[in-house]
Amino acid sequence: MAPDVLFIPPLLMPRQVMIPLLRRIERRGHRCFLFGYPSYRCDIPENARRLAAFLAERDVGELDVVAFSLGSIVLRWAVNHHPMPRLRRVVMIGPPNRGASMAELADRWTGPVFPLVWGRCARQLRPGSDGLCDRAGLLPESTELAIIAGGRGNPRGVNPFLEGDNDRVVRVVETWLPGMADFKLVRAAHGPLIFRRDVAGYCARFLQTGALRKEGERKLPSGFPTDQSLPMKA
Repeated sequence: MAPDVLFIPPLLMPRQVMIPLLRRIERRGHRCFLFGYPSYRCDIPENARRLAAFLAERDVGELDVVAFSLGSIVLRWAVNHHPMPRLRRVVMIGPPNRGASMAELADRWTGPVFPLVWGRCARQLRPGSDGLCDRAGLLPESTELAIIAGGRGNPRGVNPFLEGDNDRVVRVVETWLPGMADFKLVRAAHGPLIFRRDVAGYCARFLQTGALRKEGERKLPSGFPTDQSLPMKA
């Protein structure tokens, strides 16, 4: 029996943005859940609590997850701070797993206006001790994790204000997380990632086979530390 699949949307976007991707996965025989959360009004810990409560109200056993951007951090926080179903496979799309330098720049440029415009969660996406991404915790060792990042595939990226390849919002190296089994760089900006057919195909394939690529090849990016005890430096 195909496991249930949970979809978690990004910052400030309605959960409905995940529906086209959900429908594609649903056609493969999965029961799908779409979780929405108030990313402007509530912070990451509160939204993680809401996620755990959302799943507790449903008869969920083994679970697969597709999370976009901030949704990945909410998932990590929930897994490490609340009772959650067993996670089998997780696909993170454009996740700021190590914090988003863009959030740090926006906070520096706009000061107290930043959370008024983008909400409490956005400010918590700053890297290091200023944010919560580093403290959200890892996924269980038994969980298979794939990450899909956006960028240009070159040292400049989409946003010239960010160092290295990036998708305008998140640097490619900021998507990495210890324990990931597969990785794919898609040449796209942050927002459009969720609407691309190739991204939907990668998600469907990983949930079915445990690999993003059709041939089943797993490929980690150059420089990624396979030892989970290693600190991940940009």
